Amino acid sequence: MSIEATEMVTIPRAELESLRAEVRRLRRQVARAVARARIEADAGPGDGAPTFTRDELADAWGISE
Repeated sequence: MSIEATEMVTIPRAELESLRAEVRRLRRQVARAVARARIEADAGPGDGAPTFTRDELADAWGISE
């Protein structure tokens, strides 16, 4: 698949680097928003899963001091 010369464009390197930096910034922004949404959606320790203290785990595993 070849591109005809009429379909090609040129842009200055500084503008290309600027666009790349903007894409990186936007990707980080989206990643932060996704992370925040996941954190806020997490029910935390009250979601029905048992929560143990360090001593309780050590006793259950038979490694208490």
